[in-house]
Amino acid sequence: MVLPINLTLKTPSEFSPVLDDMFGAIAGYIRDRGDTLETLSRKEATAGWAASIIEVKESEALEDNFEAAMRTYVTRLAETRSFDAVISPSIVYRTTTTRDRRVKWDGVFRKMKIVNLSDAAKNKGLARGLTVEINGVSLHVMVFGPEGDLIFQKFGGLDLAHDVDMAGAEFTMNPRLLLKEGLLKESDHISEGIGVTFDPYLPRR
Repeated sequence: MVLPINLTLKTPSEFSPVLDDMFGAIAGYIRDRGDTLETLSRKEATAGWAASIIEVKESEALEDNFEAAMRTYVTRLAETRSFDAVISPSIVYRTTTTRDRRVKWDGVFRKMKIVNLSDAAKNKGLARGLTVEINGVSLHVMVFGPEGDLIFQKFGGLDLAHDVDMAGAEFTMNPRLLLKEGLLKESDHISEGIGVTFDPYLPRR
């Protein structure tokens, strides 16, 4: 069973337009491996998660025991549903560093895009050997057994969240980060990141 993306986390607004596409890509990856897939609507899943939070808060602080809340949630699901595992996927930011336009994080490599590079900035070599702290976007999956035990979790890199904007850098000597257009829209990157995230639980082919 696959839960809605970011069920237990607040979703940054820039991710909202791609949640359905991302969920479809995750579901497709699982089905391609011959597994039967069951899903929950976000409304039903959210109601169940809220009930589990309330139950756990009566005895423990949720922020100190996330797994207790998830265990409660999964065991409640098992009372009415039959499944081998519950997969909880999330899309999250992960801080990484780019060096000379190449970025490695959570099992993938990506190439940083530089925009608005003027001739003056180029002549000063400001884009060469550039080191910038940047946000990567990763898929995080947590897999729970029917009794609510965590049996697998991993991060896999998907996309860089920003381009490096060199506008005015020849004066400030300090490039800015610009939210990437078409964030999480490159299907090859998405497919690779999903494969990295699930391997070896659901091995890549």
